[in-house]
Amino acid sequence: MKNIKLLVSTYKAPCEQIGDFVVPVSSGAALYEDNDVLCKTRDDSGDNISDKNRGYCELTAQYWAYKNLECDVCGIMHRRRYFDFSEKTVFDKSSKKLPPAYRIFDIPDKKTLSTISLNKETAIKLTDKYKIIASVRENIYQSVRSYYNKNDRSGFDDLELLSQIVKDKYPELAKSTEDYLDGHYCYFCNMFIMDKVFFDEYSRRLFDVLFEYEKQKPKELFYPREQGKLGERFFGIYMNYIINHTDVSWAEIPRAHFCRIDGMTPRNFSFNKKMYTLFPPGSMRRGIIRKIK
Repeated sequence: MKNIKLLVSTYKAPCEQIGDFVVPVSSGAALYEDNDVLCKTRDDSGDNISDKNRGYCELTAQYWAYKNLECDVCGIMHRRRYFDFSEKTVFDKSSKKLPPAYRIFDIPDKKTLSTISLNKETAIKLTDKYKIIASVRENIYQSVRSYYNKNDRSGFDDLELLSQIVKDKYPELAKSTEDYLDGHYCYFCNMFIMDKVFFDEYSRRLFDVLFEYEKQKPKELFYPREQGKLGERFFGIYMNYIINHTDVSWAEIPRAHFCRIDGMTPRNFSFNKKMYTLFPPGSMRRGIIRKIK
C-alpha cells in the first residue's frame, strides 16, 4: 500500500496521531526546554534546521521531512489547520469555480474528521490522481506583493530580494514570480501534499532560495516568522509555474480550521466563525477588510 505521511506541525502542543498517515511533529524541538512535552516525531534529528524555527516556523518540519523521511507521498499541515478531503471541494484544471479556501470547525474530533473525509482511503485516491495538491488559493483583491508589503514588510524590501534570488537561481521561474506577485490570488499557510519526488525537488529549491536570502539580508533586520512568510510566497510562485508551465497533475483543496483548540478561539481573523459568515474567504467584502486593515 502507498506510504503516505501527512505531517502536522505543532510547537509545544502535542496532538493526537490519526492512523499511521497523519503524524504530529514537534517543530523547533531544538528550542524546547527540558520540561516541554515532545511528539514522538520531532524535527531535530538527522540533517535538520530545527534551531531556525523562530524564523522558519513549520518549514523546519518540512526540511526535516525532506532530508530524513522516506515515503511515497508527503504533506504538511498544522495543529490548527488540516486539509479538507471532501471530494466535492476539489479544484483542478477542469474546474470552473474555486471553492471557499477553508471551513471552520471547533476541534478535530471523530465527527469533524469524518466530515472532512480525512482518512487514508481518500488520501490514496486523491494522491493517485494528483501529483501535487495545494491549499485553495484565495482572491485577496489586491496584489500579493501589495498585501505582503502592507502586512509583513519591516524596514526592508524582502520580496524584492527574494524575487531577485529566485530569478538568478531559477530563471525558469522568472515569469511565474512576476505573475504571481502581481496577481490577486494568494496561497496561504505553507500547506501542500506532493509525491515525495516533487516534495524533495520543491524543498531543494525553497531552501536554496531561503538560505541565500539569509546570506544577503542584513542580520539586524530579520524579524520573527520571516522565512515562513516568504516561504508562503515562494510556494505561490512554484504553484503558478506548475499550473501554467508544466503538465504535472495538480489540484487544490480547502483547509479545515479549528477554532477551539485548547478551549479558546484565537484572535486570528481566519478562526472567527462570525467573521467567516460576514466576510467569507475569497469574497470582495473580505478583500475590502484586508485593504482597510
